[in-house]
Amino acid sequence: DGGGPHTYMAEPSDIVLIAATGAESLTDEIGGILGIPPAAIDAEDADGETHLRLPCNVRLRDTYVVACLGGAGVNRFFVELSLIVSGLRRASAARITAVLPYYAYGRQARKHTSRVPISAADVASLLEEMGVDGVLTLDLHKEEIAGFFSPRCHFASASCQPAAARYLHTQRQLRRPVVVAPHASGVTLAKAFFDSLAELHASGDGGSRFASPRAGAAPTLAMLLPHKASGSERRHLELIGEVRGQDAIIVDDIIDSGKTIARCSEALLEAGAARVFAVATHGIFSEESLRIIAVSDVTTVVVTNSVPFSVPRDHPVRRKLVVLSAAPVLAHQVAKLARLPPPSLDQMAATFPMTGSFFDQRRSRQLGRSSSSGVVSPLRERAQALHLRAYQEEIGVGGAEGNISDEAEMGSEGSRDADRDADLHADLEACMVDLASCSGPPRSAHDLASLSSG
Repeated sequence: DGGGPHTYMAEPSDIVLIAATGAESLTDEIGGILGIPPAAIDAEDADGETHLRLPCNVRLRDTYVVACLGGAGVNRFFVELSLIVSGLRRASAARITAVLPYYAYGRQARKHTSRVPISAADVASLLEEMGVDGVLTLDLHKEEIAGFFSPRCHFASASCQPAAARYLHTQRQLRRPVVVAPHASGVTLAKAFFDSLAELHASGDGGSRFASPRAGAAPTLAMLLPHKASGSERRHLELIGEVRGQDAIIVDDIIDSGKTIARCSEALLEAGAARVFAVATHGIFSEESLRIIAVSDVTTVVVTNSVPFSVPRDHPVRRKLVVLSAAPVLAHQVAKLARLPPPSLDQMAATFPMTGSFFDQRRSRQLGRSSSSGVVSPLRERAQALHLRAYQEEIGVGGAEGNISDEAEMGSEGSRDADRDADLHADLEACMVDLASCSGPPRSAHDLASLSSG
C-alpha cells in the first residue's frame, strides 16, 4: 500500500462511498473521518423484489460499498449487495471493494458432518462471481476464510480488539485484569486482546479521567474448557489459569445467543473473579440473548456496531451494554486501500472517543440520511457533532462511564430533563478534552452544543 516518496496519493473526490440498506449510519461515520460524502442507495421492494438505482456517477472511480450482512435479514442484504455490485460493473466503476464489517456465514467454514456445504467458501465464491475486486472485513470467526478467495480478489481483515482494550483500560479502572478465552478456538483472539491490553499497561496510557493513576498488576491469560465429569450428563467448564480476586474479561468474536457469556461468567465468579466483563466485535443478539445477558452475572458487555441491532428503551440490558463504533478501524483500512492520506489512529480516537454509544436502528438511519449530503470542515467537528446530536435525540446513552442506562427515564419529567442536561454537559466537557489533542483551536462547550444542534 505504498510508502515510497513517489507513491500516488488519491484525492477524496476520486473515491465513491456507498451505503447499502442497514449500513447508513456506519457509512456516514466512515465518510466523516475520510472527508468523503457517502451516498445511500435508492432501493425499494416491490412484490418481494429489490429495485435500486446508483446514487451518483461511478465511471472510472474507486468504489467502496459498505454492507452489514448480519442478523435476520442477511440473505436479503446479500442479494441487495449483489445487485449493487452488478450496477457498479455496468456503470463502469474502476474498482469495487465490498466493506463487510461482519462476514456472513463465517461460522460455517468447514464440514462438521456429511452432506453439508462449506458456506463461508461459497460466500467467497459468490462475491468474486459478482465482480468484487476486494473485500474488507473485521475479526473473522475463522482465519482460514481468507484462503477461500483467489489471488485476484484482495482480502483484508482488521481487528477491533485494540479499541475495545483501550475502552476497558481507560474507562473501567481494571483491577488485576485477566483475559479469558471462552473456548479453545478463541485463544488466538484472546491473545490479541491480551497483547493490546498489555501494551497499554506497559506504556501507562490512561487516556481518560477515569483511568487510575496506579496501573496495578499486568494482565494475565486464562482459558475455559468444557469438561464432562464421569457419570454426569452435564458439561462443566474447567478453568485453566487463575482468576481469584481479579477482573475477568471474556473475549470472543461473536455474541449470538448469549448463553456462552452467561455460562462463562457464572464459572468465573464461582472461581473467585471480582468482576466479569465480556468483549465481542459482532453483536448478533438473536432470540432471547438480550434477556439472558440482562440476568447474567456479567458486569459489562462491549460490542461494536458492525451488525445493526436495536434494544427496547426499557430493556434492563441497557445498563450492561456498551457499543463502540467500528468506523475508525474501517476508515483507516479504506484509506490505505484507496491510497488516501491515512488518518492517524490517535486522531480518530479523539474524534470518536471510546466512551460507548448506542444508536436505535431507526433513529440512526434517519441521522445517517440527514447528514450524508456533505462533510463539514474540520472533519472531527462534523463527526463529533453527529455523536452529540444522536445523544440529544436518542437519550439511551449512559452517564460518565458511557454505558447504556435507563436512569434518565426514572423520576418525574423535571428530574429527567435535569439529568439529561447534566449528562450532556459532562459529555460536552469530555469532548473538549478529546478534541484538544487534534490540530486547530479548541472549541468551547457552548460552541460544540451549537454545532451539534445545527
